[in-house]
Amino acid sequence: MTTLDAKILRLEKRHKGLARICAAINDVYIYGVYESNYPALMEKLNEDKDACKEEIRDTHVEIVAETKANMLTESHDSPVEILEEPVEILEEDDHATWPM
Repeated sequence: MTTLDAKILRLEKRHKGLARICAAINDVYIYGVYESNYPALMEKLNEDKDACKEEIRDTHVEIVAETKANMLTESHDSPVEILEEPVEILEEDDHATWPM
């Protein structure tokens, strides 16, 4: 596993963890935690959820950038075979009679 692959894996785990935190905050009403019962707590949780969403966006951007960088470096690692085909060289006065 290359360093880039390990970094992408770490970023994906971070993304998944942050998404789970946001989902858990969204589901607190299942446990009887409502804005009317706990206004200060819900305000703080909503602020934290917004912060998690920002981190998710930033992490997603990092994943996309690293994936593109990984794709570019992988494509340059493969050997390129250059085939030379014979090229017909035209004389100077041949270009005036070139068929169009």
